[in-house]
Amino acid sequence: MQLLKKEQRRREKVAERDWSWDQPKFDAPLGKRRLRILNAVFLALSKRGHDGDAHEQDGEIHARAIIGDSYLGLDIAIAGKYRTVREQGYLRPAPDLPASTPLVLRLDPGFDRKATVSWQDDDEGTLEARIAAIAAAIIVAGEKKFRQSLQEAEERAKREQIEQEKRRQERLAQLNQQRLENLRASGELLRQAQDIRALVERVRHAIEEGSVDVDASALAAWQQWALAEADRIDPVRSGQIMTHLYEPSV
Repeated sequence: MQLLKKEQRRREKVAERDWSWDQPKFDAPLGKRRLRILNAVFLALSKRGHDGDAHEQDGEIHARAIIGDSYLGLDIAIAGKYRTVREQGYLRPAPDLPASTPLVLRLDPGFDRKATVSWQDDDEGTLEARIAAIAAAIIVAGEKKFRQSLQEAEERAKREQIEQEKRRQERLAQLNQQRLENLRASGELLRQAQDIRALVERVRHAIEEGSVDVDASALAAWQQWALAEADRIDPVRSGQIMTHLYEPSV
């Protein structure tokens, strides 16, 4: 375990220089025992193809078991009440607590301080005597967590699929509504274009009948402009009908 090796390097530095700013964090008998128990658990896991690791932060041990792709928290602490001292603003177990002080090892699969199972020093034996059983239980819990993660991933995928279909249907409804509005717009534009063409034809007839006296060149220019405007708004000639000709898809 890397934390054990780190503690040993700290001791060696202290021995070489008689002092070091990086003092061992778990040099008390009970602290050493906690590390040995975790190391024994990790060794038992490694024999079964799994792993574990631990690190120190603010004088506390943070450990986890690694079962396949699943990570499970491990917390090894003193069971029951114990004497404390204040170090650098933190309450710590008194350094003179004996190694025989009862310890409890808790399995915290979700790293949320909700232990699912725990083992404790008691009249039936110490944690050291239960390493094999502890490792086996951790592996079972890790496999269970892996199965749960697969199930949760499958459920998330189903929910996302349902949500995607919902969004698709909503978008399709929007497109169909827009298609209908474009269809109605085509009808209105066609009527406007036809009205303009009918007006041009009516004026031409009126001039031929003598009802209206208009300069020929002015009339020709007006007809050209008016018919061009009719063609411009005509939904067929302008291509506006393409906005609703085909069924929408997402």
